[in-house]
Amino acid sequence: MPVKEFPELQEKAISHFNHLGFPGQKNEEWKYTNISPILSKTFSDSILPGGITKNEILKRFPFIRDAIFIVVENGRWNREESEFKDIPQGMKIGYVREEKNNPSIQKHFNSYADVQDDSFAALNTAFSNDSLLIQVLPGSVIEKPVFIIHVASSDEQAIVIHNRLLLVAEKNSSAKISTLFVSKTGSAETFTNAIHEIFVGENAKLEFDILQNENEKSFHICGTHVLQSANSVFSINTVSAGGKIVKNKLHIKLNGQNGENHMHGLYVASDSQLIDNHTAVYHAVPHCNSNQLYKGIIGGKAHGVFNGKIFVEKDAQKTNAYQSNKNILLSNDAVVNAKPQLEIFADDVKCSHGATTGQMDEESLFYLRSRGIGEENAKSLLNIAFANDILNAISLESFREYLSSLVETKLKDTLS
Repeated sequence: MPVKEFPELQEKAISHFNHLGFPGQKNEEWKYTNISPILSKTFSDSILPGGITKNEILKRFPFIRDAIFIVVENGRWNREESEFKDIPQGMKIGYVREEKNNPSIQKHFNSYADVQDDSFAALNTAFSNDSLLIQVLPGSVIEKPVFIIHVASSDEQAIVIHNRLLLVAEKNSSAKISTLFVSKTGSAETFTNAIHEIFVGENAKLEFDILQNENEKSFHICGTHVLQSANSVFSINTVSAGGKIVKNKLHIKLNGQNGENHMHGLYVASDSQLIDNHTAVYHAVPHCNSNQLYKGIIGGKAHGVFNGKIFVEKDAQKTNAYQSNKNILLSNDAVVNAKPQLEIFADDVKCSHGATTGQMDEESLFYLRSRGIGEENAKSLLNIAFANDILNAISLESFREYLSSLVETKLKDTLS
């Protein structure tokens, strides 16, 4: 049952979902993502927190030991196993439902996720249990990193999880927030339906990192919706490695002059995984910059999808917008579908987009082999070098090193 955070809003969301239904492959955004394996399962939402401890979290993720971390277990905030006693002045962390009179919630909550046209956003709005608020107050520079650890802790029972985050970086503020989606075990099926709504205020700077590494039986749908103000800088880095079906939707609107954003994505798929990334950047005003680079490493019978769109409205002169998607296929059965798109209605802009997909560079492989490096290690080195363009965008060194090790291990397993 949904927690009654905003009863009228939840009722409207249910109505929108009933009208929309689940998307099929005739829907262009879902052309390559068949969700029938999700719909064929029966999921429970009744699993409460209590299956994970702080010591287990710290053992698995030692790089968060000196950080603020919030444990969200099965869609519910597990306060006892979180570490948020030393929240810096200038930062607020809490439940949306406890902050209903907060002007930021009234202004931003459910303002960016499109519940009228997005079935999964409507479902999330209707059934999210503990919507989380992270607010960085005006003028606050938060040096301490913040991690949100989403854990599916069910051992056997298949569960559905509707995670919700409202992240507000107010005027002249700065922060680094990272969110991790993981499974406690490899046995239980999980359907995660996550929504992030993010506001980046005037002259604010925000880095938001996402790791998706749930078990091979899991399904993951994630919508990230961002509004940027004037002179703001927003960076988002998404690493997708786990899950049976993963679908990411990233929408960013540049709504104030001199806004800047950087979008980096790495997806590493093996066996029969499907990882699908859809991005859309809306340039609504002049003098803004956007830059996106997504890379995929696809092996086995896995399937990678990238669909990126850049929209430049007629008044958005002096726009600089760049988009690139690059993929390496590690097997003859691996598949990538890439579709970069530009829609430009202004005439004084610099915009480019492109996509490449191919096998590993044979010359580089031969160079390494000729210097005594075995074939498997040579391939692993080339793939890590390929991935590092994305991983190096993550400013938190300890987290970056963890991700590099995780990707390297997966690539070795894929190549062996």
